[in-house]
Amino acid sequence: MRYYPIDQIKSGMILGQEIHDASGRMLIAKFTELSDENISYIAFLGVPGLYIDDQFTKDIEIKEVVRPEVRKSAIQIVQDIFIAAAGGTLPSEEAAIQQNVKDIVDNVLENEDVMYNLVEIKTYDDYTYFHSANVAILAGVLGAKAGLGEEELDDLVTAGFLHDIGKVFINPEIITAPRALTEEERIEMMDHPTLGHDFLMKNYDFPKRVTDAVYEHHEWHNGGGYPRRIKGQEISKLARILKIADVYDAMTSRRTYHEPYLPSDVVEYIMARSGMEFDPESVQIMANELSVYPVGVEVELSDGRHGIVIENHRGFVLRPTVKMLEGGETLNLLEDRAALNLTITRLLM
Repeated sequence: MRYYPIDQIKSGMILGQEIHDASGRMLIAKFTELSDENISYIAFLGVPGLYIDDQFTKDIEIKEVVRPEVRKSAIQIVQDIFIAAAGGTLPSEEAAIQQNVKDIVDNVLENEDVMYNLVEIKTYDDYTYFHSANVAILAGVLGAKAGLGEEELDDLVTAGFLHDIGKVFINPEIITAPRALTEEERIEMMDHPTLGHDFLMKNYDFPKRVTDAVYEHHEWHNGGGYPRRIKGQEISKLARILKIADVYDAMTSRRTYHEPYLPSDVVEYIMARSGMEFDPESVQIMANELSVYPVGVEVELSDGRHGIVIENHRGFVLRPTVKMLEGGETLNLLEDRAALNLTITRLLM
């Protein structure tokens, strides 16, 4: 499979993935031959790009940490959580959350050798649901690499599902504002960790680790965050991991106020702010585990040639293996002597 930006998708291309909405309803099936109507609809949904099945990349396998059906279930559960919370209760969702958390943690632990590679496809209108599910999964991956035990992983993934539940109680016009917020609006938005924490404490019996992580996921390592301006080790370990997952997914997503940033730019941003905004230990884990250049995406090398990333190497995420578009040869930027002086200069998404 090969990833194409939406403006490069052409009629007749074969879709390499399923596209679902936040209710789990399949919008377009995998291996559909795309029509102009399909492409217009996908663009309308705000999807920035798609994986396409073609001859050149037919041998490229994208290994997923979490099975597609588990990811799909996670998105559905998050939608149920937010809808129920808006009505004030979560009667049956707690059990559903626990089951899906178990499925995610089991998948993560079974696939510990798999890097987080996939460019996740999110529809624009359902951003909140896709975001919370993705944060839960990514936080679980980072937590496993940090050596958390299974109970801590369960709590971390649960906090990922619930971390933005407080936004249910914020004026939706502020949440979706396509502009910079006013100072008054910004202050209201900053209440969402407190509102979410208080809602969960009042209505449920989630472990303290979960509610602490929800409360603290916007705190900064240097004390410059909110709502309590705590710092360093005062911030719970789960919240420090959750913060990285939250920022990574938010920045790589299309929002009303910004286009998606490239994964490579977001990883660089997080690394640059290590010790200031982000916990250095968690940043180091991210730097080893997140694919700066996701599999299936086109890159430009320093000699001007282009290739498709086919494999990433743990701990050396700047040196993937690529399949060159001209000639089709495979070049391992980590091990091939001919590649020692080459770097990736551009990610094309």
